[in-house]
Amino acid sequence: MNAPLHLPGRIRSGRGGEASVSRRSLIKYFGAGAAALGATPFLAGCGVEEPAAAAGEYAIGAFPGDSYFFDTINLAQKQYAKHGLTVSEHLVAQSGVQGMQLLVAGSLNATAVDTLLLVASHGNASKGKRPMMVGARMPESSYAIIGNKNVKWPSEDASFEEKIRALKGKKVGVTAIGAGSDLQLRLALETAGLTYDDITPLAVGTSAQMIPNLNNDRVDAVVSVQWTSTRFLCEATGSSILAEFSADNMPDVMRNQAVVGLAVQESSLENDLDRVKGWISANEEAETWMLENRADAAKLLDTTSMNGKGLPIAEAYIEHYAKNIKPKVKPMFKAPRESTERMIKLAERFGNIEKGQVTYESLVPEFARA
Repeated sequence: MNAPLHLPGRIRSGRGGEASVSRRSLIKYFGAGAAALGATPFLAGCGVEEPAAAAGEYAIGAFPGDSYFFDTINLAQKQYAKHGLTVSEHLVAQSGVQGMQLLVAGSLNATAVDTLLLVASHGNASKGKRPMMVGARMPESSYAIIGNKNVKWPSEDASFEEKIRALKGKKVGVTAIGAGSDLQLRLALETAGLTYDDITPLAVGTSAQMIPNLNNDRVDAVVSVQWTSTRFLCEATGSSILAEFSADNMPDVMRNQAVVGLAVQESSLENDLDRVKGWISANEEAETWMLENRADAAKLLDTTSMNGKGLPIAEAYIEHYAKNIKPKVKPMFKAPRESTERMIKLAERFGNIEKGQVTYESLVPEFARA
């Protein structure tokens, strides 16, 4: 289903008020194929001529949840200013696809984003406006498929192939067509011997929208994008995890991914490098704060992403990060060649970019390489 991205006519900006997004500033997202392009006419009709952030503000795209939690910490702890950044609030896109549109258009200065989307956008945007990968913030897969409680699914110990083949003929919700969750769904289907045409994909929005869609049986399954949201969705709907891609028993192509990259526009590497590096440093400081203040961090994660109803999940995530994620993260979130090139090859496999169109050297500036 080619559902349009839901972009409100006015978007919250970094200056504490509202800012209209320029009609000409929103561009087509070429990397995800025709499905994502169907959203562009709606986007093109939004807003008037006005910048998305006030002069001097650093417009950071973020979202509730663990994949963006360092941004949340920096805002709550007022840490941005220590790194030369003026940020009074975050700009919240409705999906990673929209976030890339805003970054390429110059309405965002920086954002964390699904790495496959970052690679595809880099390969298809014009030079100077291309998203550049200046860090790797999530060195494992954060995606999972959740099965509606009213559908009979294979047992927990069933193989990956059996679980994914159970999706055949089902309605599967993703945040947006062409978004990271949609690409991961395609990859899972292909890995299990199915095709995208074997299911009916539905763009259902973020986790908050997934809850009523599951509870009202509008979808048979959804693709969750974050560790905490996977568990919160299960609790809120009585559903269960069909396949968590970071699990040890998942195929390597699903499990061994670095799914969240730090992205800035290419021109900012020449014109605004100090603030780019300041944002990366702020991320590292937020990580340190989280690990040194785990109880307070869990409370913050719970209140900002689960409406104060998921503290045990938040506490478990902090420990999961410390034990399983932190050991894999490079200092200053530098992007390792091996994992980055693996994501580039996946983008080529999807047809988002042509073979050789994106290289590690073109995507990752020298200071961000590991």
